[in-house]
Amino acid sequence: MDFIAFAGTNLFLKRGRKYRFLLLGAAVSAFLSVVCLLAVKNYMLYCLVTHFLINTAMIRIVFGRCSAKTFLENWAVTYLIVILLGGMMEWLGGSGVLARNLLLAVPAAALGVYGALYYLMRRRSFGNHMMRAQIRKDARYIELVAYWDSGNQLRDPYTGQGISIISQAKAREFVDGKKDRIRFVPYRSLGETDGLLAVLDVDEMVVQDGERQQKFRHMAIGIAQKGLLEDKAYDMILHASLG
Repeated sequence: MDFIAFAGTNLFLKRGRKYRFLLLGAAVSAFLSVVCLLAVKNYMLYCLVTHFLINTAMIRIVFGRCSAKTFLENWAVTYLIVILLGGMMEWLGGSGVLARNLLLAVPAAALGVYGALYYLMRRRSFGNHMMRAQIRKDARYIELVAYWDSGNQLRDPYTGQGISIISQAKAREFVDGKKDRIRFVPYRSLGETDGLLAVLDVDEMVVQDGERQQKFRHMAIGIAQKGLLEDKAYDMILHASLG
């Protein structure tokens, strides 16, 4: 059950973690749960320890170091899968399917849950064009939700380098106004014939699309005007060449 939950979170949030880590985390979580079951006699205390201590710690270990927002996403999706799996298994048990063939019932429950989650994720447009990204400069880094846009053809007219666009809110979290050198690049867009875009050069950008990870050195990141990306489900628009 734990492995199915970890694997589902890894798949739907595109964390890119190796399945051996997921399997190891699930095995450790199961072992500690058994130890807790034998040691703790109070059922309510057992549930609190396993769900809010052991499993939460395993989620942190399995998915590694991340921001508080990313950790909460991992935790929420993992527990959503666990709850849905529990409900599906209970329904299969009540219908008699589970009693007849456990080997078929468990995969059937997992497929049903994954199918429901896949539909929900597609409805939120968290599809093939959405992926995880991280930009780094000096010792700083920030994690982002990126959207690959084939329409983003913006390039630095002086260097020819493609420019990805980050929201102003995320830029405020990342940019050091005292240390970072901001340059301005002319651009044209609908309703803006002679605009200037603030651009920051970063040391590295990592794009994680499922198990596929790409690293790009010395990237140009444009800072969007206020309000342009604030109401979106993503923080950054990737340049078309990065797809």
